[in-house]
Amino acid sequence: MSETNDFYRNIPVMLSFAEATESRTHVDVPQDWWIVIADLIGSTKAIEAGAYKKVNTVGVACIAAVVNVNRSLELPFVFGGDGATFAVPDVLVEQVIIALRGAQQLSRESFELGLRVGLVRVSDLVTQGFWVKVGKVRLSPHVTQPVFSGRGWEEAEKRVKTPNAVGVRMVDEHEGLAEASFEGFECRWQGVPSFHDHKLALLVSAVSPDVETNLATYQRVLADIQEIYGEVTEYHPLKAQVMRLTFNPRLLMHEWRVRASQFALWQRLAYLAKMVLQNVAGVYLFARNKDTKSTQWSGYRDELVENSDFRKFDGMLRMVMDGSEAQATTLQAVLDKEHQDGKLVYGMNKSREALVTCIVQSYSGNHMHFVDGSDGGYALAARGLKAQLANMKTI
Repeated sequence: MSETNDFYRNIPVMLSFAEATESRTHVDVPQDWWIVIADLIGSTKAIEAGAYKKVNTVGVACIAAVVNVNRSLELPFVFGGDGATFAVPDVLVEQVIIALRGAQQLSRESFELGLRVGLVRVSDLVTQGFWVKVGKVRLSPHVTQPVFSGRGWEEAEKRVKTPNAVGVRMVDEHEGLAEASFEGFECRWQGVPSFHDHKLALLVSAVSPDVETNLATYQRVLADIQEIYGEVTEYHPLKAQVMRLTFNPRLLMHEWRVRASQFALWQRLAYLAKMVLQNVAGVYLFARNKDTKSTQWSGYRDELVENSDFRKFDGMLRMVMDGSEAQATTLQAVLDKEHQDGKLVYGMNKSREALVTCIVQSYSGNHMHFVDGSDGGYALAARGLKAQLANMKTI
Protein backbone atom coordinates (compact mmCIF):
# COMPACT_ATOMS: atom_id res chain seq x y z
CA MET A 1 0.00 0.00 0.00
CA SER A 2 1.13 3.55 -0.75
CA GLU A 3 2.80 5.41 2.10
CA THR A 4 0.23 8.21 1.61
CA ASN A 5 -2.67 6.01 2.74
CA ASP A 6 -2.17 6.89 6.39
CA PHE A 7 -1.46 10.56 5.81
CA TYR A 8 -4.75 11.77 7.37
CA ARG A 9 -4.24 9.73 10.52
CA ASN A 10 -0.79 11.28 10.95
CA ILE A 11 -1.51 14.98 10.39
CA PRO A 12 -1.36 17.31 13.44
CA VAL A 13 -4.56 17.73 15.44
CA MET A 14 -5.94 21.20 16.18
CA LEU A 15 -7.21 21.50 19.72
CA SER A 16 -9.94 24.12 19.19
CA PHE A 17 -12.51 24.89 16.54
CA ALA A 18 -11.21 28.46 16.38
CA GLU A 19 -8.21 27.06 14.49
CA ALA A 20 -10.37 25.23 11.94
CA THR A 21 -10.65 28.15 9.51
CA GLU A 22 -6.90 28.84 9.59
CA SER A 23 -6.04 27.11 6.34
CA ARG A 24 -2.30 27.65 6.87
CA THR A 25 -2.52 24.92 9.52
CA HIS A 26 -4.02 22.50 6.97
CA VAL A 27 -2.01 20.12 4.80
CA ASP A 28 -2.26 19.18 1.14
CA VAL A 29 -4.25 16.05 0.35
CA PRO A 30 -1.91 13.66 -1.55
CA GLN A 31 -2.32 13.88 -5.29
CA ASP A 32 -2.94 10.14 -5.61
CA TRP A 33 -6.15 10.55 -3.58
CA TRP A 34 -9.65 11.26 -4.89
CA ILE A 35 -12.42 13.57 -3.74
CA VAL A 36 -15.77 11.77 -3.54
CA ILE A 37 -19.03 13.74 -3.69
CA ALA A 38 -22.33 12.09 -2.76
CA ASP A 39 -25.53 14.11 -2.77
CA LEU A 40 -29.22 13.43 -3.08
CA ILE A 41 -30.92 14.48 -6.29
CA GLY A 42 -33.92 16.72 -5.67
CA SER A 43 -33.28 16.90 -1.92
CA THR A 44 -34.99 20.30 -1.59
CA LYS A 45 -38.25 18.98 -3.06
CA ALA A 46 -38.02 15.88 -0.87
CA ILE A 47 -37.55 18.06 2.22
CA GLU A 48 -40.46 20.31 1.25
CA ALA A 49 -42.56 17.14 1.01
CA GLY A 50 -41.62 16.26 4.60
CA ALA A 51 -38.90 13.69 3.84
CA TYR A 52 -36.08 15.53 5.63
CA LYS A 53 -35.31 12.56 7.88
CA LYS A 54 -35.01 10.28 4.85
CA VAL A 55 -32.58 12.78 3.30
CA ASN A 56 -30.45 12.88 6.46
CA THR A 57 -30.53 9.11 6.76
CA VAL A 58 -29.17 8.49 3.27
CA GLY A 59 -26.46 11.13 3.78
CA VAL A 60 -25.15 9.42 6.89
CA ALA A 61 -25.60 5.95 5.36
CA CYS A 62 -23.14 7.02 2.64
CA ILE A 63 -20.59 7.80 5.34
CA ALA A 64 -21.11 4.40 6.99
CA ALA A 65 -20.69 2.66 3.64
CA VAL A 66 -17.34 4.37 2.94
CA VAL A 67 -15.98 4.09 6.49
CA ASN A 68 -16.70 0.36 6.52
CA VAL A 69 -14.67 -0.28 3.36
CA ASN A 70 -11.51 -0.36 5.46
CA ARG A 71 -11.75 0.55 9.13
CA SER A 72 -7.99 0.31 9.57
CA LEU A 73 -7.60 3.52 7.54
CA GLU A 74 -8.74 6.90 8.83
CA LEU A 75 -10.59 8.82 6.12
CA PRO A 76 -11.76 12.44 6.22
CA PHE A 77 -15.46 13.08 5.55
CA VAL A 78 -17.98 15.85 6.14
CA PHE A 79 -21.76 15.38 6.38
CA GLY A 80 -23.62 18.07 4.44
CA GLY A 81 -27.23 17.35 5.39
CA ASP A 82 -28.25 15.97 1.99
CA GLY A 83 -25.04 14.13 1.24
CA ALA A 84 -21.38 13.88 2.18
CA THR A 85 -17.89 14.68 0.90
CA PHE A 86 -14.90 12.37 1.34
CA ALA A 87 -11.25 12.02 0.43
CA VAL A 88 -10.04 8.48 -0.27
CA PRO A 89 -6.70 7.00 -1.41
CA ASP A 90 -6.39 5.52 -4.88
CA VAL A 91 -5.92 2.03 -3.44
CA LEU A 92 -9.48 2.10 -2.04
CA VAL A 93 -11.26 3.67 -5.01
CA GLU A 94 -12.66 0.49 -6.55
CA GLN A 95 -13.95 -0.77 -3.18
CA VAL A 96 -15.43 2.65 -2.36
CA ILE A 97 -17.26 2.70 -5.70
CA ILE A 98 -18.78 -0.73 -4.97
CA ALA A 99 -19.87 0.49 -1.52
CA LEU A 100 -21.38 3.68 -2.91
CA ARG A 101 -23.25 1.71 -5.54
CA GLY A 102 -24.70 -0.16 -2.58
CA ALA A 103 -25.66 3.19 -1.02
CA GLN A 104 -27.32 4.23 -4.29
CA GLN A 105 -29.30 1.00 -4.33
CA LEU A 106 -30.34 1.51 -0.70
CA SER A 107 -31.38 5.10 -1.39
CA ARG A 108 -33.52 4.10 -4.36
CA GLU A 109 -35.09 0.92 -2.98
CA SER A 110 -35.63 1.85 0.67
CA PHE A 111 -36.14 5.63 0.50
CA GLU A 112 -37.18 6.32 -3.12
CA LEU A 113 -34.44 8.92 -3.48
CA GLY A 114 -31.83 9.23 -6.21
CA LEU A 115 -28.23 9.48 -5.03
CA ARG A 116 -25.63 11.14 -7.26
CA VAL A 117 -22.02 10.06 -6.68
CA GLY A 118 -18.89 11.16 -8.49
CA LEU A 119 -15.11 11.15 -7.98
CA VAL A 120 -12.47 13.66 -9.04
CA ARG A 121 -8.74 12.97 -8.82
CA VAL A 122 -6.88 15.41 -6.57
CA SER A 123 -3.96 15.66 -9.02
CA ASP A 124 -6.33 16.86 -11.76
CA LEU A 125 -7.57 19.67 -9.53
CA VAL A 126 -4.14 20.72 -8.26
CA THR A 127 -2.57 20.91 -11.73
CA GLN A 128 -5.41 23.27 -12.70
CA GLY A 129 -4.79 25.54 -9.71
CA PHE A 130 -7.49 24.21 -7.35
CA TRP A 131 -5.87 23.45 -4.00
CA VAL A 132 -7.17 20.62 -1.83
CA LYS A 133 -6.26 20.83 1.86
CA VAL A 134 -7.42 19.11 5.02
CA GLY A 135 -6.95 19.46 8.76
CA LYS A 136 -8.57 17.92 11.80
CA VAL A 137 -9.91 19.21 15.11
CA ARG A 138 -10.08 17.31 18.38
CA LEU A 139 -13.68 16.89 19.59
CA SER A 140 -12.98 14.48 22.43
CA PRO A 141 -10.29 12.00 23.52
CA HIS A 142 -11.63 9.43 21.04
CA VAL A 143 -12.93 11.49 18.11
CA THR A 144 -11.51 14.07 15.69
CA GLN A 145 -13.36 16.02 13.01
CA PRO A 146 -11.99 16.81 9.54
CA VAL A 147 -11.86 20.36 8.20
CA PHE A 148 -11.46 21.14 4.50
CA SER A 149 -10.04 24.16 2.72
CA GLY A 150 -9.00 25.12 -0.78
CA ARG A 151 -11.24 25.69 -3.79
CA GLY A 152 -10.65 22.13 -4.99
CA TRP A 153 -13.45 20.73 -2.83
CA GLU A 154 -15.95 23.21 -4.25
CA GLU A 155 -14.69 22.64 -7.78
CA ALA A 156 -15.01 18.87 -7.39
CA GLU A 157 -18.64 19.25 -6.29
CA LYS A 158 -19.34 21.57 -9.21
CA ARG A 159 -17.89 19.07 -11.70
CA VAL A 160 -19.79 16.12 -10.23
CA LYS A 161 -23.05 18.07 -10.55
CA THR A 162 -22.27 19.13 -14.14
CA PRO A 163 -23.45 16.54 -16.70
CA ASN A 164 -20.64 14.98 -18.74
CA ALA A 165 -17.92 17.03 -17.03
CA VAL A 166 -14.41 16.08 -18.10
CA GLY A 167 -12.32 14.13 -15.60
CA VAL A 168 -15.21 13.03 -13.39
CA ARG A 169 -15.75 9.36 -12.64
CA MET A 170 -19.49 9.00 -12.07
CA VAL A 171 -20.86 6.07 -10.09
CA ASP A 172 -23.90 4.13 -11.30
CA GLU A 173 -25.37 1.28 -9.26
CA HIS A 174 -26.25 -0.60 -12.48
CA GLU A 175 -22.71 -0.60 -13.90
CA GLY A 176 -21.13 -3.14 -11.58
CA LEU A 177 -21.20 -4.81 -8.20
CA ALA A 178 -23.29 -2.89 -5.64
CA GLU A 179 -22.49 -4.00 -2.12
CA ALA A 180 -22.18 -1.97 1.08
CA SER A 181 -21.92 -2.53 4.82
CA PHE A 182 -23.85 -0.04 6.93
CA GLU A 183 -22.56 -1.44 10.19
CA GLY A 184 -22.50 1.18 12.93
CA PHE A 185 -25.32 3.28 11.46
CA GLU A 186 -27.82 4.10 14.20
CA CYS A 187 -30.82 6.39 14.40
CA ARG A 188 -32.43 5.90 17.80
CA TRP A 189 -32.75 9.37 19.34
CA GLN A 190 -35.78 11.59 19.59
CA GLY A 191 -35.56 15.00 17.95
CA VAL A 192 -34.10 17.59 20.32
CA PRO A 193 -36.48 20.56 20.73
CA SER A 194 -35.27 24.13 20.96
CA PHE A 195 -34.29 25.44 24.40
CA HIS A 196 -35.12 28.98 23.22
CA ASP A 197 -37.03 29.66 19.99
CA HIS A 198 -35.48 27.49 17.27
CA LYS A 199 -32.52 25.54 15.93
CA LEU A 200 -30.73 27.67 13.36
CA ALA A 201 -28.89 25.98 10.49
CA LEU A 202 -26.27 28.45 9.28
CA LEU A 203 -23.99 28.36 6.23
CA VAL A 204 -21.35 31.05 5.67
CA SER A 205 -18.93 31.13 2.72
CA ALA A 206 -16.25 33.82 2.40
CA VAL A 207 -15.87 34.79 -1.27
CA SER A 208 -12.60 36.69 -1.61
CA PRO A 209 -9.93 35.18 -3.89
CA ASP A 210 -7.43 36.08 -1.15
CA VAL A 211 -6.95 33.41 1.54
CA GLU A 212 -6.00 35.87 4.30
CA THR A 213 -9.04 38.04 3.60
CA ASN A 214 -11.29 35.00 3.91
CA LEU A 215 -9.59 33.95 7.15
CA ALA A 216 -10.26 37.40 8.60
CA THR A 217 -13.90 37.15 7.49
CA TYR A 218 -14.43 33.80 9.20
CA GLN A 219 -12.72 35.03 12.36
CA ARG A 220 -15.04 38.05 12.47
CA VAL A 221 -18.10 35.86 11.97
CA LEU A 222 -17.06 33.48 14.75
CA ALA A 223 -16.37 36.45 17.05
CA ASP A 224 -19.79 37.91 16.20
CA ILE A 225 -21.48 34.58 16.96
CA GLN A 226 -19.77 34.47 20.35
CA GLU A 227 -20.78 38.06 21.10
CA ILE A 228 -24.42 37.43 20.12
CA TYR A 229 -24.92 33.87 21.39
CA GLY A 230 -22.35 33.58 24.17
CA GLU A 231 -20.16 30.57 24.87
CA VAL A 232 -20.59 27.31 22.97
CA THR A 233 -22.51 25.67 25.80
CA GLU A 234 -25.16 28.40 25.52
CA TYR A 235 -25.97 27.74 21.86
CA HIS A 236 -25.04 24.06 21.48
CA PRO A 237 -28.13 22.38 19.94
CA LEU A 238 -27.79 19.29 22.17
CA LYS A 239 -27.76 18.89 25.94
CA ALA A 240 -26.98 15.57 27.58
CA GLN A 241 -29.84 15.78 30.06
CA VAL A 242 -32.51 16.12 27.34
CA MET A 243 -31.31 13.33 25.03
CA ARG A 244 -34.00 10.66 24.89
CA LEU A 245 -34.08 7.33 23.08
CA THR A 246 -37.12 6.92 20.84
CA PHE A 247 -39.73 4.20 20.59
CA ASN A 248 -41.53 5.94 17.75
CA PRO A 249 -41.80 3.33 14.96
CA ARG A 250 -41.65 6.06 12.29
CA LEU A 251 -38.24 7.18 13.58
CA LEU A 252 -36.86 3.69 14.20
CA MET A 253 -37.85 2.65 10.68
CA HIS A 254 -35.03 4.73 9.21
CA GLU A 255 -32.30 2.69 10.89
CA TRP A 256 -34.24 -0.51 10.22
CA ARG A 257 -34.43 0.24 6.50
CA VAL A 258 -30.68 0.90 6.36
CA ARG A 259 -29.39 -1.96 8.48
CA ALA A 260 -31.93 -4.67 7.58
CA SER A 261 -32.62 -3.80 3.95
CA GLN A 262 -30.88 -6.91 2.58
CA PHE A 263 -32.07 -9.33 5.27
CA ALA A 264 -34.60 -12.12 5.00
CA LEU A 265 -37.98 -11.35 6.59
CA TRP A 266 -37.24 -13.17 9.86
CA GLN A 267 -33.89 -11.37 10.18
CA ARG A 268 -35.55 -8.01 9.57
CA LEU A 269 -38.08 -8.71 12.32
CA ALA A 270 -35.29 -9.86 14.61
CA TYR A 271 -33.35 -6.63 14.00
CA LEU A 272 -36.43 -4.54 14.79
CA ALA A 273 -36.94 -6.45 18.04
CA LYS A 274 -33.24 -5.98 18.86
CA MET A 275 -33.50 -2.19 18.41
CA VAL A 276 -36.52 -1.97 20.72
CA LEU A 277 -34.96 -4.18 23.39
CA GLN A 278 -31.68 -2.26 23.29
CA ASN A 279 -33.59 1.00 23.72
CA VAL A 280 -35.52 -0.45 26.67
CA ALA A 281 -32.20 -1.46 28.24
CA GLY A 282 -30.74 1.95 27.42
CA VAL A 283 -33.59 3.83 29.09
CA TYR A 284 -33.14 1.71 32.23
CA LEU A 285 -29.36 2.13 32.33
CA PHE A 286 -29.49 5.87 31.59
CA ALA A 287 -32.09 6.42 34.32
CA ARG A 288 -29.94 4.67 36.91
CA ASN A 289 -26.53 5.79 35.60
CA LYS A 290 -25.48 2.16 35.47
CA ASP A 291 -22.35 1.08 33.59
CA THR A 292 -21.75 -2.26 31.93
CA LYS A 293 -18.53 -3.99 30.94
CA SER A 294 -18.76 -2.62 27.38
CA THR A 295 -20.36 0.79 27.94
CA GLN A 296 -20.20 3.62 30.46
CA TRP A 297 -23.87 4.51 30.19
CA SER A 298 -23.51 7.11 32.92
CA GLY A 299 -21.37 9.24 30.62
CA TYR A 300 -22.55 8.20 27.15
CA ARG A 301 -24.87 11.16 26.60
CA ASP A 302 -22.12 13.57 27.61
CA GLU A 303 -19.86 11.88 25.05
CA LEU A 304 -22.65 12.13 22.47
CA VAL A 305 -22.76 15.91 22.88
CA GLU A 306 -18.95 16.16 22.75
CA ASN A 307 -18.79 13.98 19.62
CA SER A 308 -21.46 15.87 17.65
CA ASP A 309 -20.66 17.73 14.43
CA PHE A 310 -22.93 20.73 15.15
CA ARG A 311 -20.24 23.04 13.76
CA LYS A 312 -17.75 22.26 11.03
CA PHE A 313 -15.68 23.80 8.28
CA ASP A 314 -15.44 22.31 4.79
CA GLY A 315 -14.50 25.39 2.81
CA MET A 316 -17.53 27.07 4.31
CA LEU A 317 -18.68 27.42 7.92
CA ARG A 318 -21.58 25.14 8.82
CA MET A 319 -23.34 25.34 12.20
CA VAL A 320 -26.55 24.28 13.89
CA MET A 321 -27.22 26.58 16.85
CA ASP A 322 -29.95 26.89 19.45
CA GLY A 323 -31.11 30.45 19.96
CA SER A 324 -33.80 33.10 20.11
CA GLU A 325 -35.48 35.14 17.40
CA ALA A 326 -33.72 38.26 18.69
CA GLN A 327 -30.31 36.57 18.39
CA ALA A 328 -31.05 35.35 14.86
CA THR A 329 -32.19 38.82 13.82
CA THR A 330 -29.01 40.40 15.19
CA LEU A 331 -26.81 37.79 13.48
CA GLN A 332 -28.65 38.25 10.19
CA ALA A 333 -28.05 42.02 10.32
CA VAL A 334 -24.32 41.42 10.87
CA LEU A 335 -24.12 38.94 8.00
CA ASP A 336 -26.14 41.22 5.72
CA LYS A 337 -23.55 43.96 6.27
CA GLU A 338 -20.69 41.55 5.47
CA HIS A 339 -22.56 40.39 2.36
CA GLN A 340 -23.19 43.95 1.18
CA ASP A 341 -19.47 44.62 1.60
CA GLY A 342 -18.77 41.68 -0.74
CA LYS A 343 -17.08 39.57 1.94
CA LEU A 344 -19.38 36.55 2.14
CA VAL A 345 -22.58 34.80 1.18
CA TYR A 346 -24.75 33.02 3.72
CA GLY A 347 -27.93 31.02 4.23
CA MET A 348 -30.13 30.35 7.26
CA ASN A 349 -32.98 28.00 8.08
CA LYS A 350 -34.93 27.72 11.33
CA SER A 351 -36.21 24.38 12.61
CA ARG A 352 -38.30 23.19 15.52
CA GLU A 353 -35.87 20.44 16.48
CA ALA A 354 -32.39 19.10 15.87
CA LEU A 355 -32.07 15.67 14.26
CA VAL A 356 -29.30 13.35 15.41
CA THR A 357 -28.05 10.47 13.25
CA CYS A 358 -25.11 8.37 14.40
CA ILE A 359 -22.23 6.14 13.42
CA VAL A 360 -21.21 4.02 16.38
CA GLN A 361 -18.00 2.02 16.09
CA SER A 362 -17.79 1.60 19.85
CA TYR A 363 -20.10 2.59 22.70
CA SER A 364 -16.99 3.50 24.69
CA GLY A 365 -15.94 6.78 23.09
CA ASN A 366 -15.66 6.03 19.36
CA HIS A 367 -19.04 7.23 18.19
CA MET A 368 -19.88 10.21 15.94
CA HIS A 369 -23.18 12.09 15.86
CA PHE A 370 -24.39 14.15 12.90
CA VAL A 371 -26.67 17.10 13.62
CA ASP A 372 -29.07 18.91 11.30
CA GLY A 373 -32.30 20.88 11.56
CA SER A 374 -35.53 18.89 11.46
CA ASP A 375 -37.32 21.02 8.87
CA GLY A 376 -34.68 21.04 6.17
CA GLY A 377 -31.68 22.44 8.03
CA TYR A 378 -28.58 22.74 5.91
CA ALA A 379 -30.28 21.81 2.63
CA LEU A 380 -32.76 24.68 2.86
CA ALA A 381 -30.15 27.09 4.22
CA ALA A 382 -28.13 26.33 1.08
CA ARG A 383 -30.90 27.79 -1.09
CA GLY A 384 -30.35 31.25 0.37
CA LEU A 385 -26.58 30.97 0.07
CA LYS A 386 -26.76 29.87 -3.57
CA ALA A 387 -29.19 32.68 -4.40
CA GLN A 388 -26.80 35.27 -2.92
CA LEU A 389 -23.87 33.74 -4.78
CA ALA A 390 -25.74 33.76 -8.10
CA ASN A 391 -26.76 37.37 -7.57
CA MET A 392 -23.15 38.40 -6.87
CA LYS A 393 -22.00 36.79 -10.12
CA THR A 394 -24.58 38.74 -12.15
CA ILE A 395 -23.62 42.10 -10.68
